[in-house]
Amino acid sequence: MHRLSTESILLKLRCEGLENALQNEQKRRKRGKPLIFNLRAPEDGYAVFYSPRKIQQARDLQMEKEKAIQLAKASKEKEKIRRQQEKEEKQRLVEERKRIRASNRELRIQEAEQKRHQKAEKRLAKEADLQLQNDFKRVKRGKKKPSRPSTAKDQEDIVEPAADVIEEAPLAVNRRGRQIRLPQRFRDD
Repeated sequence: MHRLSTESILLKLRCEGLENALQNEQKRRKRGKPLIFNLRAPEDGYAVFYSPRKIQQARDLQMEKEKAIQLAKASKEKEKIRRQQEKEEKQRLVEERKRIRASNRELRIQEAEQKRHQKAEKRLAKEADLQLQNDFKRVKRGKKKPSRPSTAKDQEDIVEPAADVIEEAPLAVNRRGRQIRLPQRFRDD
């Protein structure tokens, strides 16, 4: 119990001390700034008297200085905002250039893919055309009937030649079915 009462007394004293310190600080802050006079200091230590006009001039001068300080702060703030906006604009332009480059890259890739596709289609069309021409030539060649070797039925129709006729060697035929004729100088006639 004794301990609690001493603690409460100490806390009360501490609160009062803090309140006094706060009041002193507030008084110090309320104190005005001294006026700055552009007059020479008294030379011989005599008292200096200022007219109300001089006091007003000093107050006006002080107000002008405060306005100049405020304008400087405002201009600094505007400059800071301007730099921030320039930075954001530059960042936006960088992002825009990146987006344009990516778009152009995608476009080039698509164009290259399209060219490859067209080239493959042309190659396939050319191959198909060549194949068609080859098939056409093959069909055209197939229409010509090569001389076929005589079959058994054909052999029955052949009459035995007379004995007095000399048999000639059968005519040679090439792969396409044409007769091979020797040049005149190689013939035995």
